[in-house]
Amino acid sequence: MAHLLILFLLFIMPYNIHGCSPSFDIHNDLPQNTPQLKFHCASGDDDLGYHYPAIGSDFHWSFCATPATLFFCHFWWNEKNLAFDVFNQITGCVTDGSVPDYVVNCHWQVKADGIYLGYFDNDVDQIIYTKYRDW
Repeated sequence: MAHLLILFLLFIMPYNIHGCSPSFDIHNDLPQNTPQLKFHCASGDDDLGYHYPAIGSDFHWSFCATPATLFFCHFWWNEKNLAFDVFNQITGCVTDGSVPDYVVNCHWQVKADGIYLGYFDNDVDQIIYTKYRDW
């Protein structure tokens, strides 16, 4: 019985504590007077639809995650397009990202030179972005 309790504490409890906390912001930081940004995000369970955010605005969503949760987005802008996972790891947003392992609130920034992944750094009280993909 003690072994079952230990397994519960090690494997199940962390996902119950953190499972409903992931959230995302996609910020349109493209230059003024450029073509409209369009993106579509979905998981195996949820289709968030197509979005056309104005320059300077954000699209935000949150969800309950499990270790198997995956969200992807497809972005279109100025005859360019990119598609990739925006969430595939219950801590750290994406497995190939540059955010600390404890981060579950992912910030995506769309710019003219590519798409950036960021996280809020409490030490400096701001979002730290790193380029994730070139257009």
